[in-house]
Amino acid sequence: MKTISCFSYKGGAGRSTLALNVVPFLAEKLNATPDQPLILVDLDVDSCGLTFLFDLANKPRIATMNVQHLFGKGGSIPQAEEDEDIHDHSVLSGLFPVGEFFGFEDKAIVCLPARPQARLSETENGNYDYSDKNFADFVRVCRDYDCAGILFDAPVGGQCTANWANQYASHIMCVMRPTQQFRKGTDRFFDDYDRTNARGQNIIVIPNVVPTDELTIKGKDENGQEEIRSYPNYAKEDIQKIFSDNIERHNNRYNMELVTGDVFGIPKVDRFMWQEGVLRNVPRTELNEHERLALKQYEKVAEIISRD
Repeated sequence: MKTISCFSYKGGAGRSTLALNVVPFLAEKLNATPDQPLILVDLDVDSCGLTFLFDLANKPRIATMNVQHLFGKGGSIPQAEEDEDIHDHSVLSGLFPVGEFFGFEDKAIVCLPARPQARLSETENGNYDYSDKNFADFVRVCRDYDCAGILFDAPVGGQCTANWANQYASHIMCVMRPTQQFRKGTDRFFDDYDRTNARGQNIIVIPNVVPTDELTIKGKDENGQEEIRSYPNYAKEDIQKIFSDNIERHNNRYNMELVTGDVFGIPKVDRFMWQEGVLRNVPRTELNEHERLALKQYEKVAEIISRD
């Protein structure tokens, strides 16, 4: 069973929209069915990205069927009973079907939402601090039922639920904008992450919302000499350079295909500035060149996950 964390070290990377667009390709490549569903978990309990995108925030069942209730204090995940059907499990049978949103059988893709404004246990400084036992039990039960996979939409940085997602992920979709702060900050985050959490995970580096217009900017090289930088090529080369130490030194594996390939990252999709959606659901004749390239890259991410 694939376990995937969609993660960025800071907000604004377009993480939830990317996850939304990778899902249909992932469900297809992992052969998701109602008996072996792809499970989406909204772990961004402060922002609830997937929950709002699927319009689940006001559903009556969300009062008890949510991340905070199941994974927080007092929550519990029953183990899978021998010969029990997945549709009879008290938790997995209650997940919200969202397959039709992507053009699949409804229960082939299901979602565990986060409840807006509900919290896990917090420490005095406001950071989440709670045992991952219930979360680990949930992953274990999904594995016992041979689910196609779990995709965690993780919050940013070192929040509790982000740590859970990354710890239990076989693959981390490392989503970043190609800006300087994202390049340097993401590299620093994963350098520290590798030093303390190296366990052979697959980290897929995904530049997202990449501008499609070329731009030339003056900058200074390592010796302080003025140089002319051509974007996006300079950003592409810089990502390869700053991640090279991580690739060489650490045990986790870095996949740079979306950095070094013919198309750099995921091109910016203007329609997402106004309304997030699934490009795969849009008639191909209505997609512009950049949207078709973005669609190709979403499929590439799913292909990398399914093969590694």
